[in-house]
Amino acid sequence: MACLDKYVERIFFPGSLYTMVNATKGVFISCDVPMAQYIINMNASLPASDKFIIHVLDSTHMFVQPHVELMIRSQIAKFREDNTYVKPT
Repeated sequence: MACLDKYVERIFFPGSLYTMVNATKGVFISCDVPMAQYIINMNASLPASDKFIIHVLDSTHMFVQPHVELMIRSQIAKFREDNTYVKPT
């Protein structure tokens, strides 16, 4: 019985085997590699206090802070507009 008491104590009491999960609110972004690099570049150009990427998951997926979603969307729209070819008339 003493062995069982030690086992129960390790599982159910603070400082035991389990730790709490840290959850973070954010926005999941899935895009192609060039657009992901553009977003990473935007993040790198900001001061440390304003960086918004929480985690880069792979070359086409990242997790960012939720308050920057509209800023990212507007910067991408501006980038696409600036880099769209318009045939001269």
